[in-house]
Amino acid sequence: MSQQPLLQLAELQQFLLAYWWPFCRIMALLSLAPLFSHRAVSVRIRIVIALALTLGLAGALPLPPVIEPLSLQGLAAALEQIAFGLLLGLALQLVFAVYTLVGGVVATPMGLSMAIVNDPVNAVSASPILYQVYFALLALLFFAIDGHLVVASILYQSFIHWPIGSGLYYDGFATILRAFAWVLSAAALIAAPVVFCMMLVQFCFGLLNRISPAMNLFSLGFPMAITSGLALIYLTLPNVAESYLHLTRDLLTRLDIMLRSSGHG
Repeated sequence: MSQQPLLQLAELQQFLLAYWWPFCRIMALLSLAPLFSHRAVSVRIRIVIALALTLGLAGALPLPPVIEPLSLQGLAAALEQIAFGLLLGLALQLVFAVYTLVGGVVATPMGLSMAIVNDPVNAVSASPILYQVYFALLALLFFAIDGHLVVASILYQSFIHWPIGSGLYYDGFATILRAFAWVLSAAALIAAPVVFCMMLVQFCFGLLNRISPAMNLFSLGFPMAITSGLALIYLTLPNVAESYLHLTRDLLTRLDIMLRSSGHG
């Protein structure tokens, strides 16, 4: 009686590839996803999270096609998964990008545009200090609405609508490009009330300087501009949660359209 091997090398290779392709996409997404790409989250922790998500999702995903991993087709498949992950991570980062612009726009009329601190998100550039206030609030809101579970759900849906080896589609890139205009318009709408009020404050001080030129406008106007700006931020800060949820719903709708436009959804 001939004895058959329990596990052949080809079967073992296919079993490992069923986890390798999802790991490439998940790791790429975590490198750009909000909070997961934070400088405080080291690469080792990111790899552990990616491995945990891979082990949790790979069993429920469609079987990948048989691709030789060391061939040009296997290299293209790995680059494809990385591109998918980066595309989704960039899309998820758009809401945080809105408040990056809001912090810069609001800080300028207040005179705080020169107050720059190290940006823990981008790690290499700098961001206005007001954005750090918004970022702390957004981080709490992200976990309050179970944003980490939403990221896992988007990952799973991406493998359903963009299966491994399906190729890159123009519709997904076009959606991301159009979303940059959405980021600019959303930031302008959020920052408009504070900027308009600060413009009125500066107009009043300019009018006061014309009426009384002997008054030292810099010694009085600069602290009053900061005080007025902080008061306006205090009044508008409770609305950040509502606007964040609205932007998140809009973003998820755009992601759903982007995923279903692949031709596999």
